[in-house]
Amino acid sequence: MYRDNLFSNPNKIVDLFDKLYNHIADRNKFLTKVRFYSIQRFSVRVIANLFIPLYYKLTKNNKSAKLSDTDSHVPVLIVSLTTFPARIKRVWIVIESILRQTHKPDRIILWLSKEQFGSMSELPKNLLDQCSRGLEIRFCDQDYKSHKKYYYALKEYPEDIMVTFDDDIIYPTFLIAQLVSLHKKYPESVCCHRGLVIKTNKNKILPYIEWPALKKDVGTSYRIFQTSGGGTLFPPHSLHNEVLNYEVFTKFCFYADDVWLNIMCYLNDVTIVTSDFHSDYLPVINLKNQMLSSINVDLFENDKQLENVRNYYIEKAGIDAFKKLFA
Repeated sequence: MYRDNLFSNPNKIVDLFDKLYNHIADRNKFLTKVRFYSIQRFSVRVIANLFIPLYYKLTKNNKSAKLSDTDSHVPVLIVSLTTFPARIKRVWIVIESILRQTHKPDRIILWLSKEQFGSMSELPKNLLDQCSRGLEIRFCDQDYKSHKKYYYALKEYPEDIMVTFDDDIIYPTFLIAQLVSLHKKYPESVCCHRGLVIKTNKNKILPYIEWPALKKDVGTSYRIFQTSGGGTLFPPHSLHNEVLNYEVFTKFCFYADDVWLNIMCYLNDVTIVTSDFHSDYLPVINLKNQMLSSINVDLFENDKQLENVRNYYIEKAGIDAFKKLFA
């Protein structure tokens, strides 16, 4: 059955790699200790990063490798993402996986900072070639770092549905379809594939590193914290108007866009829901990779930035974004 689906839609080769990657689990203590499973996962990552880009190049002229030419529906579904110089040469792989989704977005916009990229002529050919298949590349005046993934899309297209993705993951083909299905079920909520459960003890929020991952749809909640890298759908006006207040997020939350977006949901009295899909996701290998997670999680910066933003709105507006956790 799966073999038939694979040949009817060759793009599902990416889904096969994702299944293989996530099937590898630490089942034996000794094999874990000698890093047997780690070596397996590393091997799959390397093979996938060699094979999938080659497959994408060979099939780029396929009908399934571009956005639809049909008239857009209302509201428009916009995929919005950003990147920076260290990842610019391989972000085309990420975008290719979005172009080949079973549920096509209406638009895919890549936001680039003028401070980092001077003109289109400086961009990689693989990326520029995607413009003829639906990618839009937009240059923005301010470098708001990872906040660029949502800031300009929300500012220019507030009535449309926004889906955010990261710039270092090869996404399975069904992610947008599942998000749209979840959105139909919970139209007022922010829908995501990767969420954590905010843990508390009495009147205190426990450290981010202690929040467990959700692996199924448990309904909407104010206790779910979405992590946008897995793909997150934001309905129009689901985020508080303060979301575009760059003076606040650049001062208190510049390196944690997920913290900012979640707090903007809670301030707006909007719940979050996760899908039944769970994946560790195949990463795009970048030799010059720089990961915000190593700063935000390992150095506890997520906790610091969350507390800074929370305290700011308590002092400014008398509103605790997390009040419903302690009700």
